[in-house]
Amino acid sequence: MTGNIYISGQIGTFDGVTGISLADVISQVKKQPKATAYNVHINSEGGLVDTGFDIYHYLCSLGKPLTTIGSGIVASIATVIFMAGKKRLIKENTQFMIHLPWGGSMGTADELEQFAGQLRVIEKKMVGFYKKVLSVQEQAIVPLLKNETWLTPNQLSALGFTTASQPVKAVAKAFINPNFTMRGTFTERDRHWMESLFTRVMGKFKNAHIFNKVVQDATGIEIDFTDLPDDAIIEVGAMATVDGMPAEGEYLMPDGYTYIFTAGELTEIIEPEEESAPAALRAENKALKRQLSIIKSEVMALKRQVGSRYTLDGKKASVRKPGESDRLSGMKQYLQNKNRK
Repeated sequence: MTGNIYISGQIGTFDGVTGISLADVISQVKKQPKATAYNVHINSEGGLVDTGFDIYHYLCSLGKPLTTIGSGIVASIATVIFMAGKKRLIKENTQFMIHLPWGGSMGTADELEQFAGQLRVIEKKMVGFYKKVLSVQEQAIVPLLKNETWLTPNQLSALGFTTASQPVKAVAKAFINPNFTMRGTFTERDRHWMESLFTRVMGKFKNAHIFNKVVQDATGIEIDFTDLPDDAIIEVGAMATVDGMPAEGEYLMPDGYTYIFTAGELTEIIEPEEESAPAALRAENKALKRQLSIIKSEVMALKRQVGSRYTLDGKKASVRKPGESDRLSGMKQYLQNKNRK
């Protein structure tokens, strides 16, 4: 069985924005205990260096065949996670960018010098990593990192980032959420390259169908079936996200159906319990059940009375309540008549 791990969006949590963490990746792995290999799907603009390396080392420690698949965008520290795969593929139109680590700081000259020193340590770590996994000299990789290079599929293959010379072809589709607002502290340079990226990517989708079927569960949670047209029927096998992450667990729908997801895939649809009998018949059935319960209680009470009619030597006592025998006989006849109906 090949499991699926999804790394989507920001790596790590910062500037008040919650991103994917090492714990999130571990949780996905634990939910697929029978997996003998994993496909790691990456669609991320990057994030915190330490978190990225933590995820990379964890994936490598699994000791199972890994295939990393880039889609949408693989940039910054996400490219490090991408290198965890023995087999590394990108889908068509995927944007792939490497650069040196950067950040911002405020303070005195001494404090800024201290920050610069810390940044150079991280920079050295990044350069050393690329040198090792790509088997290239420092002089070959540093200029690319300094220039924030966007690499083409041919360049990715030539440098060793990918193990296939051609990107994986897929049906062009896009999900546009009009309510999405980019959050965080971005410089004008960041905004420029993100906007230019969006323009380039969407330019390739001019003639593509944009699929997005969104439904709400009974509590109002939105489930996005991004591969389905709005008028499509939801069936087992459909992929969905909730709040940008692969859907997971059970969701009770307003019509009574229950959707069960595993790693973003709809694995089961449980139908609601149907009350096929007419309302009048159901009411009569409940009344009969109540009567039967009362009768059973009376029978048990009589049995206890009869069972207590013993003397110390084990013989039945001769004491009997008036009409007791007639009552038992009549109760037995009543139950027989009920069973014939």
